[in-house]
Amino acid sequence: MMKNYLQIMQESLMQKLDILSQIEEKSKEQGIMAAREDVTLEEIDANMDEKSALIDKLTQLDAGFEALFDNIRKELLDNKDAYKEQIRCIQELVSEVMAKSASIEALEARNKAAIEEIFRKRRKELQHRKNVSSAANSYYKTANKLSYVNPQFLDRKK
Repeated sequence: MMKNYLQIMQESLMQKLDILSQIEEKSKEQGIMAAREDVTLEEIDANMDEKSALIDKLTQLDAGFEALFDNIRKELLDNKDAYKEQIRCIQELVSEVMAKSASIEALEARNKAAIEEIFRKRRKELQHRKNVSSAANSYYKTANKLSYVNPQFLDRKK
């Protein structure tokens, strides 16, 4: 029974590695998108939504792994020698997961800076458009006032 639990834990970690690889690919795609001048906010948003769905799956796997480990922890610690090979394999998988997670964190930090720069540029463009529109509107109002002559009352009495 314990070997089955350990096998499930190994499979869970392998699935986690697969999901982390998918997240890493999405992060690389996001980095490529952020480098393009013509990227739309919708493209970035769609990429983030896909990554969010993958992260949700990852969270579920983590919760299941933790619950399973909590159930078998005592027996595993009491019989370390009997399960030495499986424990070593799980430790290697955990190391791979940690390395991939660190790689993704570095990618995400670079992407965050690039996307913040995109948002800053877009805000600046919007502010510029707003200023130009406001100036044009002000000019229009001023120009209309110049051609308008207020009614005048003339008194012809001498």
